[in-house]
Amino acid sequence: MKFEHLFEPIDLNGFLLKNRITMSAMPTGFSSTKGYVTDKMVSYYARRAKGGASLIVVEGAAVEDRGRIYSSQLMASDDTYLSGLNELAEGIKKSGAFAVLQLQHGGRFAMGSNPVSASDVSFTCPCTRRNIVSTPMTEDDINATITSFTNAAVLAKKAGFDMVEVSGGNGHLLSQFLSPRTNKRNDKYGGGLEGRMKLPLDIIESIKGALGDGFPIGYQLMADELLDDGFSLDEAKAFAGKLEDSGVAYLSVTCGTPESFFNGDGLFAMRSPEGGASQQCKDIKGVVSIPVFATGKMTGVQLLEDILASGNADAVAVDRALFSDPDLSVKARSEKTGDIIECVSCANCNDRVMKGLGADCTVNPRVGRESESVSTEATVKRKILIAGSGPGGIMAALTASERGHDVTLLEKGPKLGGHLKAAPKAPGKTPWIKMLEYLSNQLKESRVDVKMETAIDEESLKNNSPDVLIIATGIKLKKITVPFPEGRIDGPGAVLFGKKEPGENNVVIGAGFIGSEIAECIAEKGKNATLVEKLPTVARDMDLINRTILLNKLEGYGVQLCLNSKLLEITEDKVIIEDDTGKQVALKADLVINASGFNPANDFYNKARGLVNEVHLIGDAKVPRNIHDAMHEGYQIGLDI
Repeated sequence: MKFEHLFEPIDLNGFLLKNRITMSAMPTGFSSTKGYVTDKMVSYYARRAKGGASLIVVEGAAVEDRGRIYSSQLMASDDTYLSGLNELAEGIKKSGAFAVLQLQHGGRFAMGSNPVSASDVSFTCPCTRRNIVSTPMTEDDINATITSFTNAAVLAKKAGFDMVEVSGGNGHLLSQFLSPRTNKRNDKYGGGLEGRMKLPLDIIESIKGALGDGFPIGYQLMADELLDDGFSLDEAKAFAGKLEDSGVAYLSVTCGTPESFFNGDGLFAMRSPEGGASQQCKDIKGVVSIPVFATGKMTGVQLLEDILASGNADAVAVDRALFSDPDLSVKARSEKTGDIIECVSCANCNDRVMKGLGADCTVNPRVGRESESVSTEATVKRKILIAGSGPGGIMAALTASERGHDVTLLEKGPKLGGHLKAAPKAPGKTPWIKMLEYLSNQLKESRVDVKMETAIDEESLKNNSPDVLIIATGIKLKKITVPFPEGRIDGPGAVLFGKKEPGENNVVIGAGFIGSEIAECIAEKGKNATLVEKLPTVARDMDLINRTILLNKLEGYGVQLCLNSKLLEITEDKVIIEDDTGKQVALKADLVINASGFNPANDFYNKARGLVNEVHLIGDAKVPRNIHDAMHEGYQIGLDI
């Protein structure tokens, strides 16, 4: 077997896990706004269990109201949540996996204007720039929180969960007590490591006292805060030994807090290195005898196998890899790795949860729709013609073909991919290559008839005689309307594809995510870049995680930002703008890049409506947006026709 370590069983406190692929806690926002389990949540987790993961850790359930981090967070604070939690646990177990409920308290990251923590250390969130000042917990507060964790564990057992996992990572309450940066107490819960680790150990002891040794407790351990004056790996190793002594069944090893998540290339972004906390996991594994799970950014199945083969971990606890493809385990076992829908770390899922929308997936539009009763077989088989092989066009073709339609896909150029061809060229965006490879592979395996170098026009329409035409022809660059010399302006592709080398001074018109990435691309080559933007913000159309790191990069490279600025004229060697004070400024410009925006490339649409009975516009050809929206519209139209 190719992945022999992944599919080796492991004993976990008397529970025999069929393989070493487990799902770590990941917020979905699928519960109700009052924290109740929904049918959507039950179906989502059951589907991951059915896909072959041996153990499912359900996303962090808040143990009390003041510990909730986001509005649709799951709750486990009292028996009113019992029925839904029971349905959730049973759905997982009936689908073939052990069910674990993570118990969580956000501490200073909880909602509301007066969050609690170990101390009143202020903090500015790197993403939202919100300043957080927490109220130090009294001893009565601490005792109440210990009781809340214990009651939640009792509730989980009553609901049918096989285990619980106590959340001690990701900067949440227990890691706030552990860190010398956030714990400035001088009572028994502060000071040296012994005092700082007292709260989590008291919680474990209390749960053990309520449920006995027969009910396993896992612990999510922050192995390194990744900050100079933070909780260190050496302290984590000492704490891990104490956790084992307390009777914890396993350790799920994480790294970092929101204060370090975005340093350098970050921990969870598209440009972040693969491997997560596997190296720290190796150090923790060296000081304990209980199973140790590696977590973090681990998207490829070969990487998961390598982590286990190296001895760094006893099991892998993945979240986004199973979010994007619940069948990862099944496909890996059958060695169909080309069919795995790999996460690209675009962070759309997390972004939507934080905005109260509920997670979905850019690369797999089926995620979050597991409870929908969708017939895959079309009632009436039709002849479908799709123009454009970007992500939306390909997704529409695959979905319609899967339902039994006769599908032809036209691509006017020599290569598939549309916008996906350029996306991996931007700094830190190489994971998009995985998505293009996956979609191309699925097309090859499908019944879709792909015709390259064939544009949509009256002739190609006549040659194919479709019942339905789907136009997914993408975007075209907006024109600059101020005076400029002929040939003076280039598009984003000039830099991304290396057609033009930046000069010493370069100006990018438009500071959306594309313009901002072009500026970074120029600046990382050691050249000066200036972003000119009529609005007051930069990269406003990006997710919070990747945007935060991009902004840090732009600042680090010294990219000049001219916001709230009006473009007046472009000359042979300068760009003339009116800045936010109303003053005219001449910017030196050896190279001028137009990234001011896009219009739909749908010129054939109106004519097509008179030639075909049913015509649809999707993706950027409808409204310029992003890969996520194109994929989801392609999937939906494939279901609807």
